[in-house]
Amino acid sequence: MTPMLNTKEMKSDHLSIIAMHPHAILPLHGFLWGAICNQILPDLYGYGCATEIAMHLPILRHVLHYLSTRSADKNGLLNQLQVKQENLFILPGGVAEIFYSHRRRQPNSLPFTQTIKAKRYGLMKLALQTGARIYPAFVFGASDMLDQLFPVDQNIESKEKDSNSFNKALMKLSRKIKGGIAFFYGQYYMPIPHKVGLSMVLGNPIYPVNGDSQSNEGHGNKVTCECVPNPTDAQVEELMDRYVNALQLLFEQYKVEAGYPNDRLVIT
Repeated sequence: MTPMLNTKEMKSDHLSIIAMHPHAILPLHGFLWGAICNQILPDLYGYGCATEIAMHLPILRHVLHYLSTRSADKNGLLNQLQVKQENLFILPGGVAEIFYSHRRRQPNSLPFTQTIKAKRYGLMKLALQTGARIYPAFVFGASDMLDQLFPVDQNIESKEKDSNSFNKALMKLSRKIKGGIAFFYGQYYMPIPHKVGLSMVLGNPIYPVNGDSQSNEGHGNKVTCECVPNPTDAQVEELMDRYVNALQLLFEQYKVEAGYPNDRLVIT
């Protein structure tokens, strides 16, 4: 967990979105957030969101409902934030980050590139519409729990594109059905996660609109920034730039302490 946080600000009753990266093949580290909120940050706990297909899978759907997880459709997210006044926990990378996930096969001290999908304009628009602040979060070690049989290499050379076509086809199909289809394995070539140390770092909140916070009828007792019902492209882009920069700084600030001193973060 991040060593130093502005706990006074975190305890304020401000509508919040916690955006965590990377998604990894299976977001097992997402359960870590529930435990942290239960023990350390109860004021930030709210609800999570998952793909529609995940909400219909046997057993998993019961676990997700127990953890207050809802479908990640736009209208549902707006309703939970604006009407029900609940904070949102989300893994914005989604399907793309499932395929970007590469398990490290070398010592942590050696250079390694991690790729995440953070440029989610829909999430920025949601923050502007609801006045919710965004907490950028990153979990070091999350991608090292499982091996991917067909990862997508974003730095692939043109002559190797044919060998990567199956990977891209899986990604395209996953996007179409709105659920990740990935072939993976862990310890003993079974779906058992490798034992790795996880370090979660949480950045200071990003406020979508500068100025005084407000509490209005639409949000009950929750405090929000000024809501922008129809944000312009420029407003969305400006917030996106701040979010991406905050994630990059967060990664660089804590990568040595987390044990990954020579890693590089690529944000797409």
